[in-house]
Amino acid sequence: MWKSLTVTAVVASMVFAAVPASTATATTGLQWKPCQAGAVEQCAELRVPLDWSKPSGPTTKLFVAKVPARDQARKLGSLFFNPGGPGGAGGSIFAAGLADAFLPQFRDRYDLVSFDPRGTGSSSQLDCGPVLRPGVPAFPKSKAQYDAMVAASRATGVQCLKQHGDLMRNLDTRTVARDMDAFRAALGEAKFNYFGISYGSYLGMIYAQQFPQRVGRMVLDGIVDHSQGSLRFMLGEAKAMEDGFNRFIAWCAQDTSCVLHGQDVGALWDATVRKADKTPLTGPNGPVNGDVLRMALPSLLPATALFGDNFPVLAAALDKAAKGDGTDFATASYVGNPESAYTAVSCMDFPGELKGYADARARLALARAVAPRVGGAVEGWVMAATCSGWPIPPSNPWQRTPVHGVPPILITSNTHDPATPLANARSLARQIDNSHLLVADTYGHTVWLNSECGRERITAYFLEGTLPGRTC
Repeated sequence: MWKSLTVTAVVASMVFAAVPASTATATTGLQWKPCQAGAVEQCAELRVPLDWSKPSGPTTKLFVAKVPARDQARKLGSLFFNPGGPGGAGGSIFAAGLADAFLPQFRDRYDLVSFDPRGTGSSSQLDCGPVLRPGVPAFPKSKAQYDAMVAASRATGVQCLKQHGDLMRNLDTRTVARDMDAFRAALGEAKFNYFGISYGSYLGMIYAQQFPQRVGRMVLDGIVDHSQGSLRFMLGEAKAMEDGFNRFIAWCAQDTSCVLHGQDVGALWDATVRKADKTPLTGPNGPVNGDVLRMALPSLLPATALFGDNFPVLAAALDKAAKGDGTDFATASYVGNPESAYTAVSCMDFPGELKGYADARARLALARAVAPRVGGAVEGWVMAATCSGWPIPPSNPWQRTPVHGVPPILITSNTHDPATPLANARSLARQIDNSHLLVADTYGHTVWLNSECGRERITAYFLEGTLPGRTC
């Protein structure tokens, strides 16, 4: 759902807070320079308090980037963009020259701006271990395996604390929203225009809750409902991902371009995973077991049509795996994924809330009941597993995110989003006063990446302030 987006991996993831005083005095100015020689993209460094409750204390570095509007005379201001995550390094994406790939519709009228949130990319980056450790059971089948999963989680957290100290305690989404407002202030913008997709939608709603009077035009696309709790989150996603897998099977049956066309794709997947459980496949960095294959589904199943169709990629990966080569699954899996910030932020904002092995076993059984083939191979379980022994208590645990006193915020969702189901968007719309929900009748993760009609409606909203109809 929330993995940071890159063009190659589908360029392919979430407390009430008092409105703080202006953050402008807590930051230094921005010294822009070309990100690369001769490039239009500009980069800078912004220093913000490591702990916002201690504004005069130690600071941390944020990498920020700007792509100036081509029509400066008619510019509508700055448009802040977050590509997802947790861990989406939007500043690095812009610095690499990819703004035109993501947001070409706004290049004339907005300065496009983004940043690498603390702990990610070229900001103060975490590097203390993978999301899920290879060789550690991701779906424990015994108390001993569950204890091993918890121990691995705790060891990663302890290593993060050892390497990064207080940064680890100041990574939650509320803190990053404060950083984002400091960025707004440093740019001299009175209003905050924002486009957040996937996890970026949650960052946007937290910003709106904290700074309602500063919200300008805001689109939240691909919604996570922070009120639902870890179990409902996991089961809702499992059901949606099962639908996605069934759509993949149907596509292979109907489209002769599928490398698996003519085969029983569902049975082939089941047999390949069982085989890998018993005898791991070969991979780029060692053996690839069934857990590695399963934990690649959250990356490979959600469609992102703007950057290409995922289904052929999944089909090719399964074809190779059935022949003994698990490389394509290994490179897409959360097992071995090095994005430490994904884990650190997830454990602060989206804790798994596991109460022991019996609870874990019951949750996985429920997931298999609603999603017989996908089961717990969803980000909801990734987060539960990777946070199962985390040594820092969550600072922003699951709860409603009511937002008051804002102009109309546009919420968008697909009818069939396998990563962030439509029910999430409907729930959020009830929590944000004056919100407007647009539903696109299509499959894939986020409206922007999968619906041409949806992109047209979002573009009109940002350029003209026009709210669309309810469906697309």
